[in-house]
Amino acid sequence: MEQKVKEAKLFHFKKRGNEREIISILKAVEVIKEIDKTAEVVNMGPEDFIVYLKEVTQEKKWAHYLKIAGVCLVAFFGASFSIMSYNTDVAIDDLFATVYQLVMGTPPKGPTILHLAYTAGLAIGIVIFFNHAGKIKLTDDPTPFEVQMRLYERDVNDTLMIDAGRKKEEQDVSS
Repeated sequence: MEQKVKEAKLFHFKKRGNEREIISILKAVEVIKEIDKTAEVVNMGPEDFIVYLKEVTQEKKWAHYLKIAGVCLVAFFGASFSIMSYNTDVAIDDLFATVYQLVMGTPPKGPTILHLAYTAGLAIGIVIFFNHAGKIKLTDDPTPFEVQMRLYERDVNDTLMIDAGRKKEEQDVSS
């Protein structure tokens, strides 16, 4: 029976490229019941689910690397601007100069050990917070970006399913 259920057709996409369809679990139960009327089906998951049809396209390597470089540049300059704005806002140079003068007794003549320690600490803190440096992950935990992307994907799917239910566009037992 398992093989028959796996081979059963639940929905047929019209070949138009990228599509998605929201399907009610009741439609899946109906298809299973057509295979074996004596089967007892217990849903342990969501009431609706989304099936995506994605057209596979082969992207050129140079375009892929160009996108990666663009994202890296935007992230680098955006983070740099944010850090510089924060440092200017809290007057970090004045703070370091004051601390240096209190400890050493003379005003600083350029960058100090405080600047070096602050820069190294900032870099180490970023690596620890984002949980990876390059391809090396520090722990098996997901990064903050991965967590937010999963939450976003879940919210998008929930919204699509709710909207399809309201508009009566989902594949249900009556369709």
